[in-house]
Amino acid sequence: MREISQKQFNAYCYARQPLLRVMSNEIKWYEAGNRKVLATLILDKADQDYNFVILVRDARRLFRAWNVSCSHPTIEDAEKELAEKIDVLVNDGQDVYVQGDEVKPPHDILSPVVDEANQHEYFRVLANEKRMEAARNLIVEAVYSYIDVDGNYIKEFQTHGFDARLWELFLYIFLYDAGFEFNQDYHAPDYMVSYYGNPFCIEAVTVNPSQNPDRPDPEPPQSDEEMQRLCDDYMPIKFGSSLFSKLQKRYWEKPHVQGKPLIIAIHDYHMPGSMSWSRNALVEYLYGTRARVREVDGQKTTYEEVISEHTWQGKTIPSNFFNTENAENISAILFTNTATITKFNRMGKLAGLGGENIKMIRMGVRLHPDPNSLEPLRFAADVDDPDYEEDWSESIIMYHNPNALIPVDLDCFNTINHMWVDPDTGELVGIQREGDILSSLTNVIVPVQDLQDEV
Repeated sequence: MREISQKQFNAYCYARQPLLRVMSNEIKWYEAGNRKVLATLILDKADQDYNFVILVRDARRLFRAWNVSCSHPTIEDAEKELAEKIDVLVNDGQDVYVQGDEVKPPHDILSPVVDEANQHEYFRVLANEKRMEAARNLIVEAVYSYIDVDGNYIKEFQTHGFDARLWELFLYIFLYDAGFEFNQDYHAPDYMVSYYGNPFCIEAVTVNPSQNPDRPDPEPPQSDEEMQRLCDDYMPIKFGSSLFSKLQKRYWEKPHVQGKPLIIAIHDYHMPGSMSWSRNALVEYLYGTRARVREVDGQKTTYEEVISEHTWQGKTIPSNFFNTENAENISAILFTNTATITKFNRMGKLAGLGGENIKMIRMGVRLHPDPNSLEPLRFAADVDDPDYEEDWSESIIMYHNPNALIPVDLDCFNTINHMWVDPDTGELVGIQREGDILSSLTNVIVPVQDLQDEV
């Protein structure tokens, strides 16, 4: 039995109940038998004594509680009994511990269900390349616990739906990590969750490459001027198309959605690299205002410019999505630009699921610590650095609808960024995580010998 980090434990464990986090604190985490067995040591807040929970894999390969012990007066007493019980499990010759309620086999997300020619290019990268080992291992573990309500998750993940399914998996892990409880009784919206009794409905959508040969996507921008032009008009139309399509679903009319906040979670995958620069276009389209910089007496200041519409290649749409007919039924828009296999790779690396000889160097821009700064702060970090920190809530922002019939309680999403309209001034204001990442790229360095071994 050896002690491990909470991040390592979390990468394998998706079976906690949120209420337990209120009643107790996990203070130590362990693994044994080459992660055949997991365990956590818990401090009971009410009784101030120590308990432990031992987890083993059930028939779905999901780590679940197998043995629980309570009321140890000291950590040493709890660890002594824990070591004895783990030793028995490690040497009992079993790999699977059937709990009797498993009705489906494990999800084997990397086992091909279509031939290689029909696989998505990013799935092939994830499944086969040495540099993606950490992401691969993390995704395999997370999907063991994932409920595939439609029955087609794995096939779509491997083919045309890779981006959309990766986005759904990212949201699942983020929500679980943030303490939400899932209700799997309904197929739509994608997630029915609650935060300590407060219910939310979340529908995921992606911005995808154009399928219209008469209106292809432009080439990636080669200058700041081209990027600004795309953000002003092209990207709002792309975001608008995805969001408007979800409005037509009228989820708020479903009996199980009525009376609950409805959130649309959106991610941009439509163009290589676009997720690193398209986020400003979304906020401008949602609220119909644009932040501009002007110089007065040698000083740069910002001002808000009202936007009435967006036009690109003959197509025009009105700005201010939150003023769209029926949009009052949408409580908020959740956005991030980080739901990529690179994100899973870094988080897997932090959890010890990748090879020690694989290096990851992350570079990008983050929020400047000076709130008056008009420029972000550049950074570079070694993911293996003991001081490096990252979590699933990083870079996520919720844009609140000022016209929402059912607003979202900010306290229920207290680990992310928020933006809303100040009712007194009409200005956009918000809550930002200190130093949060705006965009980044990660260089993964694989030893030459490992690449030769693959060949």
